[in-house]
Amino acid sequence: MKQQLTIAMSIINKVKLPKISNEVTVLQNESLKPEPDVNVIVSCIQRNPKLFTKFLAVASFMTKKEVTSAKQAVSILGTKGVFTVFFSSAIEFSFKSHSDSELMINHAIKMATAMAELAGNMKGFPVSDAYLYGLVYNIGYVVLHDYSAQRAKSCYLNSLTYPSKAEQLEMETFGTTNAHIGIYVAKKWRVKNSIYCGILFQNKEIEKCDKGLNKAYELNHLLNVARMVVAETESQRYITNEVKDLAVNSMQHLDLTHLQCARAQQKVKKFTADLQSSNQKMWQESMTESAAY
Repeated sequence: MKQQLTIAMSIINKVKLPKISNEVTVLQNESLKPEPDVNVIVSCIQRNPKLFTKFLAVASFMTKKEVTSAKQAVSILGTKGVFTVFFSSAIEFSFKSHSDSELMINHAIKMATAMAELAGNMKGFPVSDAYLYGLVYNIGYVVLHDYSAQRAKSCYLNSLTYPSKAEQLEMETFGTTNAHIGIYVAKKWRVKNSIYCGILFQNKEIEKCDKGLNKAYELNHLLNVARMVVAETESQRYITNEVKDLAVNSMQHLDLTHLQCARAQQKVKKFTADLQSSNQKMWQESMTESAAY
């Protein structure tokens, strides 16, 4: 693992990560205080008008209520919940204005939407955590795309169709993996530990943490189901038997029903209808190589 992490850091140092707004750091520091100042939080959220608009949209989606002000968001989500939602909004906002790997980013937004909707059916599981994880689980591919676009696309498409073989192809292609790069980015952005662990152990069989301190088990099963949900909204372009089997197995682990998955699919269609996350050219250029694995 040490060598994989070394290569991951080397690749990260050769690309330019989008800078998350300063407001995120201020809001995080305030939210971690024993008694956060709501006025400071509200002021911080409203400081960047364009980001504030994105925040209100994401907050409204997660809470299933129309959120029109920062104070209302704090009242509904709490200070820690507000930070996670604001952080998610900042990541989405920053990437949309930075990278040319737009298809991958759009797919992550769709995955986040599906995961958040599915998580709403799980008692006690933070919907905001599911959304944030959906946005960053494949951040390593975005970095790899900036580093070597064609090779990254091949690995990325392979991960959609044959998740169990993704790590093998990434190692053979880059000497490191999407997950190893992802955890460095997560650490750089000071993402919470539960999300960090989910990135590291994606596509791995891990045990449920009884005390709820580590959400990697739930996040990765949500990822498996969301992959199928999103694929069904995109002409089933990358649905394979493996994707189906993983989704069914994870639905059983999380006690999710087909009806709940259908509702998540409708939410993806409704809230991300304007986002293109794959195209025929992308598949034609890369699927021949991916299919060999």
